[in-house]
Amino acid sequence: MQKIVFDHVTKYFGSAKAVNDAHLTIQEGEFFTLLGPSGCGKTTLLRTIAGFYRQEEGDIYFGDRKINDVPTHQRNIGMVFQNYAVFPHMTVFDNVAYGLKARGISKKETEQRVMEALEMVQLQHLRDRVPSDMSGGQQQRIALARAIVIRPGLLLMDEPLSNLDAKLRIKMRSDIRMLQKELNITTIYVTHDQEEALAVSDRIAVMSEGRIQQIASPEDIYAYPANRFVANFIGTSNFIDGEAAGYNDKDKNASVRVLGASFELPLVKPHEGKAVLSLRPERIRLESAPRPGKLVEGVIESVTFLGEKVSYLVRLQGGPVIDVQEHAVEPHHLRKVKQAVYVNLQLEKATIFDGEGKEVVYRATY
Repeated sequence: MQKIVFDHVTKYFGSAKAVNDAHLTIQEGEFFTLLGPSGCGKTTLLRTIAGFYRQEEGDIYFGDRKINDVPTHQRNIGMVFQNYAVFPHMTVFDNVAYGLKARGISKKETEQRVMEALEMVQLQHLRDRVPSDMSGGQQQRIALARAIVIRPGLLLMDEPLSNLDAKLRIKMRSDIRMLQKELNITTIYVTHDQEEALAVSDRIAVMSEGRIQQIASPEDIYAYPANRFVANFIGTSNFIDGEAAGYNDKDKNASVRVLGASFELPLVKPHEGKAVLSLRPERIRLESAPRPGKLVEGVIESVTFLGEKVSYLVRLQGGPVIDVQEHAVEPHHLRKVKQAVYVNLQLEKATIFDGEGKEVVYRATY
């Protein structure tokens, strides 16, 4: 277990910056996730930590030790890959024991540590099986046991669940999270799956085009996105163009105009001009009748029943089509296609960015 520090790390491939000025600290025992779309730099950063790549700029520290030039096998890390990387001709026991044998651990201690690791991943009864006879989920458990049996100071996981089916992914991510907390091992986890990241992480770094866009807890990443990219990548957001005017430096308020209605909101920084409103589907309210207040008229274009919730696509009068989600009700109480509704945008629960979507000018309140 150890703290990991990235001090302005940049990694080039040719003239392109695959990782651009990564500057962050991962705390001891933290489950930290690198999240972003394909090609954003998250796996490159992970492989740089592992020593498979060497950065051109900046330094990486394990605790107080600079490890820029330390070979991979001396970094005391465990790794779990997307493709399991187990040895198909070896038994489960021998797969897990491989790293211990390479370190010269005695036969007696190897037996004890391998069986402890197999018990942690619930495979002790399959010690003599070979991976080729086992499911994908079981093979990934073998890989996890092999990573933790060496008692690494740092556990790295690169898309470990992406080859599993949906139900098994949910079970495995829960098991990984519980095991990581039990061992209290510093873990860096790479995924493109935002739901997975929200489920397992203490903190998340959202990446795009080599740069870290935001680092925060899952709750804060979702509720308080730092820019339009994060709001769009994490969960679902509706984006509506608006305009801010009349900013008052005394009370920090401005009039935000959207779809013909004006809302007085306290801004977190001075701003006038174009703005982009980000609204989560579950925070918008549909009403069947007009009432005093600032409601926007709309018409339901589609209804999608999703079990515990219902998703409505609503075309706003003079505006875009937005996604609105409600808790599921009795089927005969569902709203209908072409039904007129009044939409309460609840802008106090929105996030508002500047016109380019790069900076927050109003932060939601809850």
